[in-house]
Amino acid sequence: MKKINQTGKTLILVSILLILFNTFLGIVLTHQSANAMRALIRDRMLDISTTAADMLDGDELKEIQKEDYDTEEYQSVLKTLTYFQDNIELEYIYCIRDLGDGNFVFSVDPTIEDPGEFGSPIVYTPALGQAAQGTSAVDEEPYEDEWGRFYSAYSPVFDSAGHVAGIVAVDFSAEWYEYQISRHIWTIIIIITVALVFSIIIASMIAARYRIGFTRIYKEMNRLSEGIETLVSEVSPEALLVAGTETVDPADMENAVDEISVIGDKVSSMQDTLRKQITAIRAQAYFDGLTGLKNRASYEEHIERINKEIAEGTAAFTVAVFDINHLKTINDEEGHEAGDRVIEEVADALRHVFGIDTVYRIGGDEFAAILDENDPKDKMKELRRNLKKAAISMGYAFFDKAADKEYTTVFNRADEAMYADKKEYYMIHQDRRKR
Repeated sequence: MKKINQTGKTLILVSILLILFNTFLGIVLTHQSANAMRALIRDRMLDISTTAADMLDGDELKEIQKEDYDTEEYQSVLKTLTYFQDNIELEYIYCIRDLGDGNFVFSVDPTIEDPGEFGSPIVYTPALGQAAQGTSAVDEEPYEDEWGRFYSAYSPVFDSAGHVAGIVAVDFSAEWYEYQISRHIWTIIIIITVALVFSIIIASMIAARYRIGFTRIYKEMNRLSEGIETLVSEVSPEALLVAGTETVDPADMENAVDEISVIGDKVSSMQDTLRKQITAIRAQAYFDGLTGLKNRASYEEHIERINKEIAEGTAAFTVAVFDINHLKTINDEEGHEAGDRVIEEVADALRHVFGIDTVYRIGGDEFAAILDENDPKDKMKELRRNLKKAAISMGYAFFDKAADKEYTTVFNRADEAMYADKKEYYMIHQDRRKR
């Protein structure tokens, strides 16, 4: 039996390490990709509920009663909800009224077959309770009622005084939600399985005839790179653009002095590709597609870190809240493309003044900045100067170590300051009903 020389032993070791690496990477990539997909779906659900809530007039919604069905106000709400019901992939969309003490009931429901009766009770979930406090939220766990099993997104509708006048709920089938996650996970598992199978094939070839098999190995690794690109493109085309693998002519192997170095370079290239894919998928989950700012998922992670700092006594920050004025009017009169341009202008101005690492888009027309500085007054003035067409309301609040036990209390003060600014703006412009 011919003795395997040092080069052969090294090649076998490389093959074993390649198999172990693919297995480890499969576990990490599957976990991170599933979390990224959940964040993308939740963000999309919140976009729909928040956009619908922003299109409703809170002053009218809170006054609507069952017997008002034929009134202009009732029909206006019904028309808005029906548009979303007919044109967006969802199960149900409807309005909810908070009766207090954790009791919630249906108000306006555009469903044609078996709608929720005005005044009938709603299943309570923690996300619904959060929306009643003024913050949009999505169910972490599915719930079940007489219409089925759902994950729902809830967004508050505010009146002109800044109080919650009602809640827009958007139901998504739990089966649909879970299918999206499982499909994504299975796609990643297929990618890793293909990589692992090819790795085992490669190891077997090396063990049998390592020197003659070098050219074949290189061909198979090129095919593996192309296969990974094909599968990843089905999951995330943007990730593929960021992390394309390099295919090299197998003929180069024939002229290589150090075959191990050539194989090592190829393995390194594939590792870099997969790492970049993870990074690109994560970026999609934590950045807003329209503005390029960090989105609500990224914002909520930052809040968790801040709450830990508050508990440890190391927190020091300022919260600034911004809301675009007249956005609903612009959408209604000039179209949503014009509305998007206004949102982009505000986002660009916020990015220029505060930097991309501190600003988040947390709703359809609402932004927040979490700042290290104690007094952002000068930057607030600079922001107003930088805006050409858009008009915004803004407010901020400092963290008080003696009084504030969690981030939400600081945010609520900043939010109240923003609504006071908005009220003053509309008093000046004699247009207090349009948000």
